[in-house]
Amino acid sequence: MNTVVAELGRKYVERWVAMLVLPGLLYVAGAAAAYRLGHTHWADLGRLTGLVEEDGRSVSSVWLLAVVVLPVLSAAAGLAARGAAAMLGRLWFDPWPSGLGRAARQLTAARAARWEAAEAAFRAEPDRTPARLDALAARRNAVALVPPARPTWSGDRLRAVDVRVWGWYRLDVVFAWPRLWLVLTESEQNALRAARTELDSAVALAGWGVLTLLPALWWWPAVLPAGALVAVGLRRTRAAVDTLAHLTEAAFDLRGGLLARELGFAVAEGERLTPDVGARVTAHLRKHA
Repeated sequence: MNTVVAELGRKYVERWVAMLVLPGLLYVAGAAAAYRLGHTHWADLGRLTGLVEEDGRSVSSVWLLAVVVLPVLSAAAGLAARGAAAMLGRLWFDPWPSGLGRAARQLTAARAARWEAAEAAFRAEPDRTPARLDALAARRNAVALVPPARPTWSGDRLRAVDVRVWGWYRLDVVFAWPRLWLVLTESEQNALRAARTELDSAVALAGWGVLTLLPALWWWPAVLPAGALVAVGLRRTRAAVDTLAHLTEAAFDLRGGLLARELGFAVAEGERLTPDVGARVTAHLRKHA
């Protein structure tokens, strides 16, 4: 057990250095360079020479800066970026707080109107060939897989897993997921972990983009890398959300029957889970909750 704890501790330190200190060092160096240049001399790279040595700093001061101050500032920058990423995750994935209720309702209504128009076009299309129906369905699904109830695409994509699993199997994802995880194979669990890691990484990248807006207060070109980081992070986030949602729904498709059997319900080997059995599984898992 001590070996396991030691190994976990070592990996935690490695991850802390990789996620906070190293990107933070780059950020702190860039912010210091931006402060040195300023708006007036934004392209004068010659002003960066002698940044550390000017003002007669001693060797001991330089070492203090390199060994103590920079790692602390880098870790602080990393924590700030994680805070920004958490804020973005709240906006992208969860219902918005009450202070943003009006904006959330307006965005949700606009997305719902687009979805309903695409759904109406799908239903009313006279050309019922598979190719035409697939094209119309793709247009509707690009808005959301289910009627929108969140202000963002990512929020509705994650919510769609709950709606679709409930509609098809009558399984409550909130109660069923912890039990389903225990019957997944190691490779299936690893695929889901990898998808979640990619999602966290994408949101973290966007968080660094938000934090990079701060140096733009004294060096306007910082807006460009900040915008690029947020845009790339958002694009990667959408892809990661879609992958994670597909894998989660696939876990219910492939292992829902196994979950029911493990809980003692009559589902034959190779037989898919029916809504009737799924409803009884959900009632069992909720335990009147």
